[in-house]
Amino acid sequence: MTTHTGSSLAEVFGFPLNSRSAEAEEARRRHWCPFTHSRCAKQSRLLDYPFGVCSVQYGADICAICPRRFEERGALPGTPKVLEEMARHYFGDINNVVAFSEVGLPNIGTIDYVLARHAPMQPDVTDFVAVEFQTDSTTATGAIVRSLDDVMAGREVQAQTYRFGMNTYDTIKRFITQLLNKGIVYEAWGVKCYWVIEEYIHANLVRRYGMRRDGFAPEAASRFALYTLAPSGERLSLNLQRFVSIMVEEMYEAMRRNPGLPSKAQFIQGLNAKLRARLGLRFA
Repeated sequence: MTTHTGSSLAEVFGFPLNSRSAEAEEARRRHWCPFTHSRCAKQSRLLDYPFGVCSVQYGADICAICPRRFEERGALPGTPKVLEEMARHYFGDINNVVAFSEVGLPNIGTIDYVLARHAPMQPDVTDFVAVEFQTDSTTATGAIVRSLDDVMAGREVQAQTYRFGMNTYDTIKRFITQLLNKGIVYEAWGVKCYWVIEEYIHANLVRRYGMRRDGFAPEAASRFALYTLAPSGERLSLNLQRFVSIMVEEMYEAMRRNPGLPSKAQFIQGLNAKLRARLGLRFA
């Protein structure tokens, strides 16, 4: 993890940091999430109002840090455009497709969304696909809280004042655990799952484990749906970039071949240094 001196908030209560539109001011006043069309539910023990930071700017990347950020609406009223795009990619269209949220997966956990296609005018599922959202997390949350407080108070916000980092490795550890546990189930069932993440997180996975950067095999159970956040008019918009597939065994092999595996010899050298320090203190 590194800290970038240009770190700053990107979106507050759904609007860019520098937005002073009537909509942005109203959202901040009401602590409103325009993606879920409800009051922001994200909390911090350091605040007495919702922690309404949707995304942050970190270097060249705009990083979503709230899963609700992926609920950005599309063409269909009340439907996240990410789900529309996953439905069109998997089913070919959105006819007779219904989205269910927080669906239990016995002995494993919950699935963020299940898109189910049903027979016309019939309560019979003919096919389904899972969709999981994974956003990033930050370090030095206090700096983000101070920045948010300044925004909410109408004070000038300067990026260099708020130093925080991205905790992407922790995000990846949690994400991989889910991908392996759930991916085994999906492969056993013969069904597919879309893992919605940002491009820079996938790039981190590729660098860290030597995984394939590209390639899509329709038979693979796990599919990365890679997005970026970028300016679009007066707002930021989620943009689908591409799909990359992976099998559970590929993920296992990538972790086994991890080019960043620590050296045993270096580890022992570190233990020897600790031992010398311990014995030197004890017998001086």
